[in-house]
Amino acid sequence: MSTIAGKDTSILGLVNTTVELPTMPEVLTKINEVTSGANASADGVAAVVSKDPAVAANMLRIVNSAYYGLPVRVSSIKLAVSVLGFNMTKKVALKAAVFTTFGKKRDPIQCFDPLSFWRHAIFTGIAARTLGQQSETFADSNAEDLYIAGLLHDIGKIILLERSCPKYLACLRKSAQSGRPQHEVELEDFGFTHADVGSVLAIKWSLPEDLAIAIRYHHAPNKDPFHRSLSSLIHLADSLAWQAGKPSTLGTAAPQLAEGALAMAGLDEAQVAALLPRISEDFAASELPW
Repeated sequence: MSTIAGKDTSILGLVNTTVELPTMPEVLTKINEVTSGANASADGVAAVVSKDPAVAANMLRIVNSAYYGLPVRVSSIKLAVSVLGFNMTKKVALKAAVFTTFGKKRDPIQCFDPLSFWRHAIFTGIAARTLGQQSETFADSNAEDLYIAGLLHDIGKIILLERSCPKYLACLRKSAQSGRPQHEVELEDFGFTHADVGSVLAIKWSLPEDLAIAIRYHHAPNKDPFHRSLSSLIHLADSLAWQAGKPSTLGTAAPQLAEGALAMAGLDEAQVAALLPRISEDFAASELPW
């Protein structure tokens, strides 16, 4: 386990004192508590999830999506927990809580359209999962962990939009008008980027450190000192989403693919091209938060 130190520590402090980050949803905290004991049961986990109707509804939506391919439709949280097991239930509950916390229906404003944002996030998650499953570099990785890293890579944009809306919209307009990458303009205007904000949120929510670091470096995987392969995978998946016409923000410049990202993710151009139809099919079969 690596330690976040030095420059990263200063980023943590800067973000924490500038942008108020949401705490981990109570349902996730309680799931961690009830599954950590020797007497953990599907009944206990289901009881926790069921107390949060929004998360419960989103969890059932995810479990019944085409990706899981369950033979029957699951309408009971207890059955969902029994079918998935505790570890997978935690991952699905995290996705459900993310959609519940950040996926509120909003109207499009200037350079930001919420529906486009979530399409981008989900496409990136699916791309990361699909590409990772075909790379020997991620042979020991859980596919859902890769999906979550892709899903959350731009979550800092939502937080900046919610917590510093006028300033962040001005930042997006500047990016669109100048043709410069958003993260460069964010660094000028805020002193940090949406990637930094998302990374700090992941740390605050006690998510795996490699995920937090990959979010931090998804625009600059070459600079990642610890988990370059994962940040490269998320960087590549993000780039594919933009290429597929699913940008996270409107009118802003698409990020450029970093040199060596394919190799660092253990992939080549032919593999990626062959997987694009499957990524598009899985995305078409997925369900958005609303």
